[in-house]
Amino acid sequence: MIKKYLILALFLFINNATASNLLEQRWQFEEAKKALDGGNVVAFNALSAQLKDYSLADYLRYFYLKSYVDQQYPQTIKLFLNNNQNAPFARSLRVIWLKSLAKQADWDSFLNVYTPQKNTILKCHFLTAYIKKYFRLNQELLNSAKDLWLVGKSQPNACDQVFNYLYTNNIISPDLRLQRSILAIKNGNSGLAGYLAKDLPIQERRWIWRWKVVYQNPAKVLRNFRYKNTKYARELLVYGLRRLAAKDAELAYEYWKSYQNYLTLKEKDELLSYIALKAASQKHFKAELLLEQVDNELMTEKVILARLQIYLLKKNWQAIVKLIESLPVAKHEYWYARALEKVGNHQKAKRIYKKLAKNRDYYGFLAADRLGQAYQFNSQPLNISKKVQTELLNKYRGLQRARELYFLKFNYFARLEWNKVLAKLTTEEIKTAATLANSWGWHNRAIVTLAKVQYWDDLEIRFPLAFYDDVIGNAEIQNLDYSYVYGVIRQESIFQIDARSRSGANGLMQVMPATAKYIIRRQKFNDIDDVLLPANNIKLGSAYLRMMLNMFNNNHILATAAYNGGPTNAKRWAKAHPCVAPDIWVELIPFSQTRKYVKRVLSYAAMFESRMVDKVKPMKMDPICHY
Repeated sequence: MIKKYLILALFLFINNATASNLLEQRWQFEEAKKALDGGNVVAFNALSAQLKDYSLADYLRYFYLKSYVDQQYPQTIKLFLNNNQNAPFARSLRVIWLKSLAKQADWDSFLNVYTPQKNTILKCHFLTAYIKKYFRLNQELLNSAKDLWLVGKSQPNACDQVFNYLYTNNIISPDLRLQRSILAIKNGNSGLAGYLAKDLPIQERRWIWRWKVVYQNPAKVLRNFRYKNTKYARELLVYGLRRLAAKDAELAYEYWKSYQNYLTLKEKDELLSYIALKAASQKHFKAELLLEQVDNELMTEKVILARLQIYLLKKNWQAIVKLIESLPVAKHEYWYARALEKVGNHQKAKRIYKKLAKNRDYYGFLAADRLGQAYQFNSQPLNISKKVQTELLNKYRGLQRARELYFLKFNYFARLEWNKVLAKLTTEEIKTAATLANSWGWHNRAIVTLAKVQYWDDLEIRFPLAFYDDVIGNAEIQNLDYSYVYGVIRQESIFQIDARSRSGANGLMQVMPATAKYIIRRQKFNDIDDVLLPANNIKLGSAYLRMMLNMFNNNHILATAAYNGGPTNAKRWAKAHPCVAPDIWVELIPFSQTRKYVKRVLSYAAMFESRMVDKVKPMKMDPICHY
């Protein structure tokens, strides 16, 4: 017995010592980075020397070389990259180094260390360096140069010497110029198209003029389309019909019928499908007729949904039954049951509702509501032991680096390290990794990792009660359901603290900078400098949710649609479809992104509520009539 306690004590001592050592290493790492950022290289070197055994020692070296890349011998950086060629920072350092070498016009070194890049400027620098050294491009590189030239936009100045080589050696034919001119017009760059057309023969210049007219006024060209049936004519016709359909689907349909002899069967069918969908988006009275003409092979989900939306709006339940029964696989079963219910087949509708109500999703919850049943969540936590988690962590140094980078808030590199290891793991190891990330509070990686093996039943990992105090506190202040706030966070960022969208939205609740300023002013908050901080982001996002609810008389469907698609759009949609059933109204939202968003937020809110209460309230399917 004494021996057993001694072993346990030794184990705890080693564990505590290891934890203490890690904390000290993290502190030293942060101090070293601060010293480097402050230009104190002496202090940086002294601290770095103490961290040779730390899992992130190479990251400190990377930060140093990145900061002083212009002052390094090429061999120093090359040796470091060779020793760390699979490290996530290797690509970043190589890009920085290549840019530095190009700036110095050190083309020999550039060629020596270049690896294939996605960056257009670096691609052009490489071709420039090759021309300077070898005076010519081989066929493979010649094709690369032509690919860089053949785009519908102006390329960076770094490509000038490469393009001059192509012109000087007569590589750019009139046909290639015409192709690029057409690409430029499609891209809205008529200036580039005009520049390229300057030296072209008259026949090619005429085609460029026609493309310009089609871009600006497609009906003008289509009104009297009498060109020979050539490749250029068919391309112009197809583009013109598509462009016209975006503005006037009915007129595009009339021209489509007129010029059938120009088109292949495939082109005809694809154009009809495109025109029909545009007619539906324009709420044209012929949309239903056009959609029903679409060939079965082109019966995409978009076409099915467009038809379903029209039938729902017209309350043509019989047509819905017929549509869904005609599909080769089971789809839209909830709407099939709703339609069956409306046409009087209650027993079959009930059977479908019972089947759907077992599902843990938006339509499953709607089906349960139709039956007056409680939602089925069927949570099955993984329950992977600490021992198994520790074994996996010790097995992969990349996981250790990911953990340290995450704790030190280098989230970008942490994700790269994590994803690199993930590619090597078995299904069971991926489940263990998700549990491991969850135990660190790295909820975004835990959720995304578990999704890779399609394990959907661990609701503790997939719907974590993270940032609990901030969510609960702000929900109470703004008189919001905490589960609703969580639902928005889950859909907006999947709990990624540093999430940034292309449109500029930031943080857990994806708050736009202009929106943040507006909220701060309206709510009279103290200035908030860092919108990415969870406490600040949740505060701003919750306040904006309350503003949307106030704007729409506490209607959660409209407020959620407004949070994603904008309040102006939500008001317009509400006026377009007043007093329809809430589930139908959601299905009629024109923006597919917003439609999915509303469904997910409302169903996710139920998931989060199930984490804290035994009896979950039905989803907030508020009537649209009174907002």
